[in-house]
Amino acid sequence: MITKIDNIPYLLDSGNGTAAVTKNDVPYTGAVTIPSAVCAGGREYRVTEIIDEAFAGCTALLSVELGDEVESIGISAFEGCTSLASIKFGEALHIVGMSAFKGCTALREVIFPRGVIVIGRSAFEGCTALERAFLPDALLNIEPSLFDGCKALCKVSFPAGIDSVGEYAFCGCSALRSVALPPSVISIEGWAFRDCTSLEGVELPQSLVSVKKGAFWGCTSLTAFSLPQGVNMLDQGVLAGCTALRSVQLHNRVLSIGYGAFYNCSAIERIDLPAAVVNVAEQAFRSCSSLKELHVASPVAPMCSGDIADAQVYSSATLFVPKGAVGEYGFARVWERFGNVEEDN
Repeated sequence: MITKIDNIPYLLDSGNGTAAVTKNDVPYTGAVTIPSAVCAGGREYRVTEIIDEAFAGCTALLSVELGDEVESIGISAFEGCTSLASIKFGEALHIVGMSAFKGCTALREVIFPRGVIVIGRSAFEGCTALERAFLPDALLNIEPSLFDGCKALCKVSFPAGIDSVGEYAFCGCSALRSVALPPSVISIEGWAFRDCTSLEGVELPQSLVSVKKGAFWGCTSLTAFSLPQGVNMLDQGVLAGCTALRSVQLHNRVLSIGYGAFYNCSAIERIDLPAAVVNVAEQAFRSCSSLKELHVASPVAPMCSGDIADAQVYSSATLFVPKGAVGEYGFARVWERFGNVEEDN
């Protein structure tokens, strides 16, 4: 049964004594306050839910305050509320649905109560004015595209218990200057920080076991990168387009260098590949125009499926190999294209 109280329609559940805010026949405007409870037919109902798309497209909605009993916000509940500048959550909130605030282009700050465990994918995608996001302590992970396109985002608190950062989670967050992930994180998914063009520093925990393709693609202010000990490969395009990158540290258990891993890292002058590397994929060092020294520690030339660089790199960079291995590399497919090969000291 749907009952409108103070111009807000509620779906009442008499069995549980709860109410859910649903979509209005007239778009919500101005400031809206959702109470903790409503009375209908002489009975009190706790307001526990904002239903899917309840406020979606309400372009004149300015602010929302949720009651202390609201436990969940549905899918796309506030999507496209382009004038929404303020949202206050109640302490009972546990779940924020997918795309809940997608495209809320006036929203500048979000502060969650500590009990929120799920914030759905794309929940704040395209919130172009969002500057600060204080994520809750209980959050389980950073969902895909959570802050995709939030170009003003400069401050994010990372909860201590999250285990992953999803695909495109911070893609295009061009004001984000630093990232320090907690030791609980085991995975950074593809393109997670792509085109974070102001990102200067990244602190990755040793708990990480995977950093997926393109994770830091186009981070043009990143100057140094260190791969954690638990990650055994530099995946496809992980550092591609990091044009300010000058220092990379790869631990001695790295096994492979992915396709285009260093593509267009135009400032880097030296790269060291540890002895454990058995495979270097195509285009790994393409357009590394400042590369002067490529040190490969393996006495056996790693396998290459195709060109790992372009003509400029082959001619201008010196390939350093272990003592006695010049002949090995001189006859190895692809490696033989380097014009300058020397024994490492």
